[in-house]
Amino acid sequence: MAIANFTLPKTLERRIANTLKEKGFASKAEFFRFAAIHFMDVLHRPIVSEQERFDYLTGALREEITVRYRGKKLPSLEEQLAEL
Repeated sequence: MAIANFTLPKTLERRIANTLKEKGFASKAEFFRFAAIHFMDVLHRPIVSEQERFDYLTGALREEITVRYRGKKLPSLEEQLAEL
């Protein structure tokens, strides 16, 4: 088994100590193993679907474009892409 050594800021160390007591972890090692496994699981199982992400980003883009360009005349697509 590999060993990892790293330092923690005092504030994080206190939060971890409180979590160890509250959640009943036997050691910091057990806590960090659990945290690493949980983190990797969350990365592979997104909380929102791709469609929800797409809808959110589309809405955010729509709002930004509306705020920046409301009432302004934009050049045509051909003019915007002419230099490419």
